[in-house]
Formats: sequence, C-alpha cells, structure tokens
Amino acid sequence: MGRVGFVELILMPVFFLIPAAILYFVIKTAIKHAVKELKREGIL
Repeated sequence: MGRVGFVELILMPVFFLIPAAILYFVIKTAIKHAVKELKREGIL
C-alpha cells in the first residue's frame, strides 16, 4: 500500500505537468502569432 502511494506521488504531478506544459506552449505561440498579425494590420 505504501509503495503504491509513493508511485502515485511521483506519477500524479507528471500527468498534470505534461498537459499543462503543452497548453502553455500552445497559448504562448498563439499569442505570439496574434500579436504579430495585429502589428502587421497596424492595430498595435
């Protein structure tokens, strides 16, 4: 029982960090492209 808890303690942050990192990079690149597009349009 203790071993399963220890493994879960290690795996749970990994399962949360991977989608969070992917989401972060997707949002970051989307914002970067949006700002570039707005600058090209002359809005910013």
